[in-house]
Amino acid sequence: MRATASFTSFKRTLSLLILSIGLAACAAGHSQSGTRFEIHAASLVASPDWQKANLLDDPGTTVYVAPDVLLDNSDVELANAKKDLGGQVLIVIQMTPAGAIRMGMASRVLLRQRMAVMINGEVMTAPVVSAPLSGNRFAITGFRSLEEAQEIAQGIAPKK
Repeated sequence: MRATASFTSFKRTLSLLILSIGLAACAAGHSQSGTRFEIHAASLVASPDWQKANLLDDPGTTVYVAPDVLLDNSDVELANAKKDLGGQVLIVIQMTPAGAIRMGMASRVLLRQRMAVMINGEVMTAPVVSAPLSGNRFAITGFRSLEEAQEIAQGIAPKK
């Protein structure tokens, strides 16, 4: 059992290293946004050099966030706050073409693992990736008000 856990840890570390190298190679550049948006690998299990954080959408739950940024503001084309049909406040993020490719790569590497969505250094949510993501849009939930979400959305997309 211990050998299996060590192999799983090694496999996860190797996958994240490969993903980090690949994503760094195709990074789109420095963002000049007012709101820091990042996506990282995450886990409920502590790992060396991973930052301990609390989930904003699930108070009391601790996650550990990998230091490598998989996506950031430079991967975002547009960000819009709105309410869904059920009244839940969310931000819909439209990725750039390069960002959509990077999101697809990240979701394949992190399949059945957690992906932390961070706003200004705080983990908004850290869902388990259940399937490779395709397309160029996704939504973030967990905001206290539409006004808060609108303010954050305005700062996420890079200024052109």
